[in-house]
Amino acid sequence: MLALAASETHAQPSWEASEPTIQLPVELFSAVQMANLPTTQTLGQGDFFYEISHRFHPTIDDGYDANFGLDGPVSMRTALSYGLSDQLMVSIGRSNVLDNLDVVAKWRFFERDGQWPIALALTAGVALNSDMPAIVDRGATDADNLQWIVQLVANTMVLDGRLGVGLVPSYVHNSAIFAVERQHTVTLGTYARYELNPMWGVFVEYSPALEGYQGILLPGETGRSHDSLSFGSSLSTGGHDFFLFVTNNTRLNATQYLVGAPTDAAPDNWHLGFGITRHL
Repeated sequence: MLALAASETHAQPSWEASEPTIQLPVELFSAVQMANLPTTQTLGQGDFFYEISHRFHPTIDDGYDANFGLDGPVSMRTALSYGLSDQLMVSIGRSNVLDNLDVVAKWRFFERDGQWPIALALTAGVALNSDMPAIVDRGATDADNLQWIVQLVANTMVLDGRLGVGLVPSYVHNSAIFAVERQHTVTLGTYARYELNPMWGVFVEYSPALEGYQGILLPGETGRSHDSLSFGSSLSTGGHDFFLFVTNNTRLNATQYLVGAPTDAAPDNWHLGFGITRHL
């Protein structure tokens, strides 16, 4: 009888509710974007994210007369993002190149943890270029100034979580707004970031054009655009992410950056760039 009583005392009532299981997101990168390309990370519901980025026009090779690339002018982008839910966020950003204003949504629709974690996201948006050169007879809000972008983002992590890798196939519609006929550009954005320690890392981004337009961006330019290359260091300090790097591409907003860089990636065409982001 005593044994039976003890058994009943320690038995767990079958009707008692168990603790709910909380499914945490798979975090493969610390920020929602790299220097130029998006990651699969999204903001938490109600969170904000701010970005400011610069690309210096002089090259490092210009030497002392251009302060080794630090003298202006610069291409600049500012952007603000908001988390509509834990898997969906929206961003609005502006570049001073043609006053390009873009609105982009990102949806993180798949994630898998484990030995080989993976996450997938989709971005889609529209951009308006409102600063028309004097030689172009077109209003600021003309439909020909609009561009559309769609990107699939895939992230994974290897080497015991030290190396994050991303693939970003991208499609830009009306990628040459001054062309007589509508153009498009297809690129395969790629990046990798190696974590040196919990704060510091090194990264590289490369965005080759696979198909479509890769010509000039502005009226009066000559030649063609080239595949974009960026590499440098990153610093994550819990809410802040800093990127300091060299690049051959001084264009910033996605519909312009993905067309390509103004010059090839030879060392005498390297420009300094930085990006600062804040997660609030």
